[in-house]
Amino acid sequence: MKKGVRMTLPGLRVGEKLARYCIIQGGMSIRISLHRLAAAVAESGGIGTIGGMGLSPDELKSEIRQARLLTKGIVGVNLMYAGLYFTDLLDVCIKERTDFVAIGAGYARDPFRILSRAGIPGFCIISSVKAARIVARTEGITGVIVESGQAGGHLGPKNADISTWELFPQVQLDLYEQGFTGPVIAAGGLLDHQDVRRALKMGASGVQLGSRFALTEESEASDEMKSAWVAATGSQIVDWSPTGLVGRVIIPHSSDRLPQLGEPGIHCVDCLKVCSHRDQGKAHCIWNSLNNAQQGNVREGLVFCGGRVGEINDVVPVNEVFRRLVNPVAVEI
Repeated sequence: MKKGVRMTLPGLRVGEKLARYCIIQGGMSIRISLHRLAAAVAESGGIGTIGGMGLSPDELKSEIRQARLLTKGIVGVNLMYAGLYFTDLLDVCIKERTDFVAIGAGYARDPFRILSRAGIPGFCIISSVKAARIVARTEGITGVIVESGQAGGHLGPKNADISTWELFPQVQLDLYEQGFTGPVIAAGGLLDHQDVRRALKMGASGVQLGSRFALTEESEASDEMKSAWVAATGSQIVDWSPTGLVGRVIIPHSSDRLPQLGEPGIHCVDCLKVCSHRDQGKAHCIWNSLNNAQQGNVREGLVFCGGRVGEINDVVPVNEVFRRLVNPVAVEI
């Protein structure tokens, strides 16, 4: 028998750059995915993503530049179209010539047209066949990320429990029938080497993982937040958000201590274009809730997670995550 046959993964091209592995790190916002995490992913051969929501334009510019000092690999930015300062952040991405921009939490054609004219790849994050029929014919969308109900945070699918294995084939088929030719990425509830292999066999061009990368040493989540993820027994779907979308959070979790608008020291920062809590002057402030958790106040914070958070039991360096994803065991023949 010979040693050394390695079950290597394919690469993934983004614009003019080629990543060694078809693994994208999800762009987790409110200062979870910043330059350290994105650069570490890129250096390990994947595609790193800075979460832009929650950053000022100057902060985003700094994060992009700091990432460039740490890696020559692929680093992009994730933006939420629902964010009030979306346009300003998109302008930063263009001026800084980031490697790509992934846009979710709402949809419009113009941002992708603008990216196309600037020569920057645009990835659209979608969760339905209906959306596939629209984005397939939109100028500037060079890649699509199909996010199932097992993803973390806000959930786009009508059926919030739908898995990647159920949703992805439907959306991909419709994209191809509409003539889309770019990469289609599977996301939501993916965790290990077997998941990656299964997604690729299903026809995905690559995969996107969030929770596994949130639980790394390079993630900017607080130690308390990482401990809450490790201790979580699973995930649950809740309707606590002012966006009109349900979200996925850890078990156990309660909304009783989330900071309420109007409480002393709780000020609206106008993070969203449309916020039912702000506009109605009631319920918790999602910005303060998410920020509390990121800074370590988990008891009064909102702790989003992916559907399989209960299976993650350690905090490891990014390069160890890649070792497990790419080649978990040596193969002998």
